[in-house]
Amino acid sequence: MRKKNAKEYHHYSYSRDVYLAYLIDGARRTKIDGFPIIEEWMVAKKLPNEIIQWDRRKDTKDYSTTAISFYCNDISFTPILNNPKAYIEKLGKYYCIIGMDASPYDNMPTVVQKSQIYLNLALTYFFGRQGFRIIPNVRLGDMSTLSSLEAYPHNTIISIGTNGFVRESDNRSIFSKQIQIVCDTLNPSGIIVYGPTPNWLFDYPKSKGISIYKYDSYTMKRNNILKSRGEYYEGI
Repeated sequence: MRKKNAKEYHHYSYSRDVYLAYLIDGARRTKIDGFPIIEEWMVAKKLPNEIIQWDRRKDTKDYSTTAISFYCNDISFTPILNNPKAYIEKLGKYYCIIGMDASPYDNMPTVVQKSQIYLNLALTYFFGRQGFRIIPNVRLGDMSTLSSLEAYPHNTIISIGTNGFVRESDNRSIFSKQIQIVCDTLNPSGIIVYGPTPNWLFDYPKSKGISIYKYDSYTMKRNNILKSRGEYYEGI
C-alpha cells in the first residue's frame, strides 16, 4: 500500500464539510432545484400550547408543551446554522421545532433567496431525522422561489410568520397571493400563524376550510403588557 506524502496528509487533515452535506443524508430531493423534501412522518400531529422564539428561549415555562421557533433576527440563530449538531440537546427539550427561518429577502438575487430557503429546509430535515417533531415553516422569497413548495408535505400542519410582512401595502398583496398558492399547493390541515393575523390575509384559507391557529409573537405579548401601562414596545 502506497504511503501518503506530507502534502496529501496536509490536505486530508484540513478537509471539512463546508456545505454541511450531512444535513440532507437520505433526503429525497425536489425535481427542479434539489431542495430536500420534508417527510410527512416528521411533522407534529398535535399543536403546541405555546411558541417561543429562539432569542426569548429563557421565557420557556414548560418544554414539553412548547414549540421553539426562529421568528427572530437571523443573527441570533446563526450559530445553529453553522453548527447544528451542537444544538441537538438544547432543541430536543422542546415539544417540537418550527422549521428554520433564515431570511430570503425579495431584494436578494434569486440564487441567494433559494440558498436561504435550502438552508431552512436542510436544517428542518436534519432535526426531523433526529426524531424531533417538526412543523414546517413555509418561508418564500419573491415569486421566483415558488418551486420550493415541492419540498413541503401535503395535508399537514404548517407554520407561517407574519412579522414584517403586513405593514407595507406592497408586501401585503404579494404575501396574500403567496398564501393562496401555498394553500392550493399543499392543502395544509391547518396553519399556525406566529404574529399579526389580519382577517383579509387569511380569508382565503378559511374559505377552503383550513384552520388558522393564532399565536402572539413576543412583540405582541410585550405590547399587550405595556399598553396597560400606557407605554409601547416595538421589536421583533
